[in-house]
Amino acid sequence: MKIDQEIARMEKRSRQRRSAILAFCLSLPPLLACGSEALRPEPSDYAQATNWMVRPQAESPAAAQAVDVFFVYPTTYSYDHKTGPALTAEWSPQWNQSLAQAYVDPIIKYQVESKIGVFAKAGAKVYAPYYRQASGFDVLNSVLWQSTPQFANAANQAMQVAYSDVSAAFDFYLAHDNKDANGKSRPFILAGHSQGSNLLLYLLQDKFKDPQLRKLLVAAYVIGWSVTSDDMKSFPDSLARVGICGERTQTGCIVSYNTQQTPGDWSQLAEPWRGKMELVRKNAYSVNPLTWSATGPGDVEAAAPATANLGAVFFKGSLPGADPGLFAASPRYEVNHYTAAQSDNGALVINPTALPAPATYENLFAPYNTLPGWYHGYDYSFFYRNIEQNVIDRIQAYRLKP
Repeated sequence: MKIDQEIARMEKRSRQRRSAILAFCLSLPPLLACGSEALRPEPSDYAQATNWMVRPQAESPAAAQAVDVFFVYPTTYSYDHKTGPALTAEWSPQWNQSLAQAYVDPIIKYQVESKIGVFAKAGAKVYAPYYRQASGFDVLNSVLWQSTPQFANAANQAMQVAYSDVSAAFDFYLAHDNKDANGKSRPFILAGHSQGSNLLLYLLQDKFKDPQLRKLLVAAYVIGWSVTSDDMKSFPDSLARVGICGERTQTGCIVSYNTQQTPGDWSQLAEPWRGKMELVRKNAYSVNPLTWSATGPGDVEAAAPATANLGAVFFKGSLPGADPGLFAASPRYEVNHYTAAQSDNGALVINPTALPAPATYENLFAPYNTLPGWYHGYDYSFFYRNIEQNVIDRIQAYRLKP
């Protein structure tokens, strides 16, 4: 019996590896090829409690919440080229943050705590695994911006490593944590930012052919990374069946947006230095968090006014140019009606010169305080209360579904 179980376990891991590689390869620009699977290490073990940044303690079945959140944090790791050996076209462990490094990375803690608060008012339980994230700017330079295409193979491997962990953590969560008082699977939300959202996109592509998983999905907040019409065409049986959220109470769908000053994807911008600082991909969808309406590739919507902004929330450290006394009484500082926003050709466009004091763009942290045209690090903060309310609205709508 034990031998049979071990064979089954090995076959399952093999399927996971093949699925992860397929999901990532099909989401790449067509000229970039995926590398050999042989270099990629095995997924991390999520039966180990230390491999979870947030995992709620076991409760009595009667106390279990009705909805969970599986959260994947953004990039906090970029390889230090000044102190380490040069990265090469072949993958090496330096392309990924180790779990040992993740455990002591204070930025991970900040990123998780400053974002998962949007789920607290809804009473959802958050599960956030540590994972071996890829070196952020090295992957973007080689895969998205294509300024170092010679590293594409290694970058692909790095993302495969990161996804193998997220995939394994999600499988473990489903098998061990996602149960209600009667042992029935609970509905859940997927949420992330930046690299975390990119990995959630792979998860949706890879696993959501399963109609039972799609049925349990309240919403996927794939924020800070683009979801495109090309992604939908490449995965008609999974991603396309989930689709984009078109209104504020739609469930089982994807919310995606990227906050910046200019419309369109990065390749359309005249200034190369500015284009390199944006993440909008060609043919992207955009969901406006002030209206929760969606636009398709190339579409432009009417701008939503700042009065629709229920409140931006800034955490201590996120306004380094402002008076430190703002955070003397609380680690949070809130600004009502902070910014207007408009979905325009795949981007969520704001006017940074109209941001009110003290949270003007000059007081944001680098590089956003030099007006580079993107506001990626503030995708949650600028629309914090709107996201918080939308989580409540979608959970209520999910519960009312027949």
